[in-house]
Amino acid sequence: MKTVSKAMGSARFYKFLIPVAVFALLLYLASLRLPESHRWDCRAIGGPCLRNHISGEPGGDVSSRPAEGAVESTEHSRLCRGRDFQIHRVLTAFNSAVTGEREILLDRYLEGWDELVKFLEALGTVIGFISQEVKGKLGLVRDLRRGAPATEKGDPYRTLRSMMAHELRAGLVDFRRQSLSGCRTLLRLHRSLHWLQLFLRAVERSSAGDSMGALCSVAYNQALAPYHSWLLRKAVGVALVALPDRVEFFRIVCGEEEKGEREREREREGRQLLERTVLAITRVYNITQEAYQVNGMLDLP
Repeated sequence: MKTVSKAMGSARFYKFLIPVAVFALLLYLASLRLPESHRWDCRAIGGPCLRNHISGEPGGDVSSRPAEGAVESTEHSRLCRGRDFQIHRVLTAFNSAVTGEREILLDRYLEGWDELVKFLEALGTVIGFISQEVKGKLGLVRDLRRGAPATEKGDPYRTLRSMMAHELRAGLVDFRRQSLSGCRTLLRLHRSLHWLQLFLRAVERSSAGDSMGALCSVAYNQALAPYHSWLLRKAVGVALVALPDRVEFFRIVCGEEEKGEREREREREGRQLLERTVLAITRVYNITQEAYQVNGMLDLP
């Protein structure tokens, strides 16, 4: 009887603590916001001040032309379809983000993140609020690209390396203080991409009964926790308790609810897509990591 009462008390405690943790996270993230960032950016780079595009909606390119390196998906999942989040779109975007010269095309990189935002939102409000922070960063990079005047070398925000070269030449990267540069903003996306890369890889290799919260926590501790305060780390740890279970996770990745053999087939297909998607994300991550390391920008404040 005491055990039952203790378990019920623990459940009530977490039910109370999770909203508190989310509220603490929101307060902390709100304190990190820099006011009027978009207006400052467009003036700093000498371009026209355009309206905010902080929503991060897909298709916010500098022109209506298809992005270089665009690859249409020629493989259609028989089962993994039917929801707003489509993992094959993540796979297509990140696969086509890398050119033959190992350049990262920013349009495709941001499109990959557009799809990952849908994934975060599908995990529920506890994790979905992170998507608002990501959308802000995506909008900032897109605004920088829209406002940057063309140079003799073309669009300075076409690729990751051209953005780095342009912002270093223009003195937009501050190695001592926080700045509103594309390099600093994309570094934050890069770290978050590492977190999702590790988490999705762990899910793809998981077994029945594994806790998604525990797997996500391990990935967070490795990829993002070193850059966060003690308070934020503790709040995230509590928030991850509310992640969907493994069965629901594969339904998010791979469509509507199924039972029996069809559900097992859906999980097998989901695993295959996850494996290919993680490989594509890992390739983009490694090339990005190398570019930041070469330019000494892995620790931008």
